[in-house]
Amino acid sequence: MVISRLFDRFLPPDRSLDPRALAWVAVILAAIAMLAIEASIAVGVYAAPIALAFALSLVHAGCLPLAMLRPLFSTIASALVCGVLPLLAPTAAGLPWPWTVPMMITQVLVILIVGLRAHWGVALGALLGSIVASSAAAAAGHFLLEIRRSESTVVTIVVFSCIAGGVYVAAVIVRQWNLIRSQLIREKENTAVEHSKRVTVEEKTRIARELHDIVAHSMSIINIQASSAPFRHVGIDAEVAEEFETISVSARHALTEMRGLLSVLRNDDTGHELAPQPRLSDIGNLIVQAQQAGVRVSLRQQGDDFSRGFRESTGLAGYRIVQEALSNAVRHNRDPEIDVDVRSDDRAVTISIVSTRGSGPTESAGHSSDRGQGLIGMRERAASVGGQVHIGWTPEDTYEVVAILPLDPATDDGEERS
Repeated sequence: MVISRLFDRFLPPDRSLDPRALAWVAVILAAIAMLAIEASIAVGVYAAPIALAFALSLVHAGCLPLAMLRPLFSTIASALVCGVLPLLAPTAAGLPWPWTVPMMITQVLVILIVGLRAHWGVALGALLGSIVASSAAAAAGHFLLEIRRSESTVVTIVVFSCIAGGVYVAAVIVRQWNLIRSQLIREKENTAVEHSKRVTVEEKTRIARELHDIVAHSMSIINIQASSAPFRHVGIDAEVAEEFETISVSARHALTEMRGLLSVLRNDDTGHELAPQPRLSDIGNLIVQAQQAGVRVSLRQQGDDFSRGFRESTGLAGYRIVQEALSNAVRHNRDPEIDVDVRSDDRAVTISIVSTRGSGPTESAGHSSDRGQGLIGMRERAASVGGQVHIGWTPEDTYEVVAILPLDPATDDGEERS
């Protein structure tokens, strides 16, 4: 930690030292240092053959970085070296044997790395394997090479066992502590995710409640008043009665869509059946409803059959864009003329809604509290299917909304278009 902070002082403010990179640097430097020391001591002090001593020291020191990647292989290789390297210089009197000090330090570092990186059983195997290998080398030296240093040999093995055992216990404790801390961090993250989901559900419920209390209630009143108007006002014209009926039907449709929206907001289980969403082919019904309400609107369709071949999301986005454009035109101008032009090819469907100023702006045009929200909604719906919307006045003094919605060769079911 101290070394990491020291390095951080020399790094740019927007960068920090990676602990893993620092660990690799430390291990590689330790391996190079122990190779030089272990080979030099084996050759210069214990009079071991140069080639064999350097080769075994290289393998032993290489077990340090190998333990970072393959702890089990490092355990096996280091144990073999601990059993072979002492036999190269068994006659060095008055010196520690079968463990030399550099070899002992290298093996303790191997056990430390394995204990921090691998399961405790692998680290225990490195510890026991080292003790067994050095004991086997001592036994071979005693019985085969007639080395009579039993007491000093046992002391050396016991010293190594105590040091390596303490390092092993410390490494296992640190590793288990890190594992527990990682589990706690994951649990905190899971708790935060669950809290976020709960907050989202509560917010959806609140929105659904407000929609029901404000909008659904008002639409229900409109439906009741429009349905009962011909009975409450006896003798009204048939045309007026038909208009009241149209208002009632529109209110019921709005209530149906509102109930579907409320069911989605209030329930996470989307397996239940909802009313089908409008599609691009339903634009004709939208135009007919507008004409029945007295709006001068015309529809032209060119291209493929709009009842098939489109994704449901694209059809719904196109329908809602036309619906919002018609509502905006009627809301902001008195008696406008509206032309809806829908063209499609193999790549995209282009929807153009052009409206005139009519006989002037309406009274509500300048006092609307949600000015611009409809335009934002149209752009968002187009963007949700990868399309775009162009809105503005034309040189002919008409207001134009052009939506370009790309088509996808696959439907929502993943089946290819026919």
